[in-house]
Amino acid sequence: MSFNGPDSKIVPDDIVDAADIEIGGLSDDQAKLHMQRLGRRQPALLAYVTANSEDLTEETAEFAVYLFVVVVQMFEMQFGKRLQNVGIKRIESIHKENEMMLEQLSGAHELGIDRIASIQAQKQPWVWKYVVEGLFEPDDPDIRLSEEDVGSIAIIMKTVIDALDSSVR
Repeated sequence: MSFNGPDSKIVPDDIVDAADIEIGGLSDDQAKLHMQRLGRRQPALLAYVTANSEDLTEETAEFAVYLFVVVVQMFEMQFGKRLQNVGIKRIESIHKENEMMLEQLSGAHELGIDRIASIQAQKQPWVWKYVVEGLFEPDDPDIRLSEEDVGSIAIIMKTVIDALDSSVR
């Protein structure tokens, strides 16, 4: 099986770039319509992201939702009808697993954290590269993320990516 072949479950970098350009180029009206369609295709994921962004500032929550929209677009562009709707029970289970992993990492040696992060990124390396760059080098100079914001958005996005990844048939 080739790395980016049709049977691959990895979203390639050209799809990541195309999704970013497509979503970034939407007008306000187009963005609203896109969100409505996204809400019908992935209602539980949208609810998860919205609920888990409530404690963030409005600007930071909007950024988290934007990352979510782009990531879903990546998966939809790559997998089309192979991408299934993710149910809330699956999302909750993945979120719980991710929180437990994070708790285990909190006391881990930094080298161990880097190793685990690189293993996690192997599942969707280009998607993760996009998310990490967004968190640490946002395109919008007005977005200022605290370490806590980065951590909150990272766990949300890890759950989203894992959930989408698990729903490809």
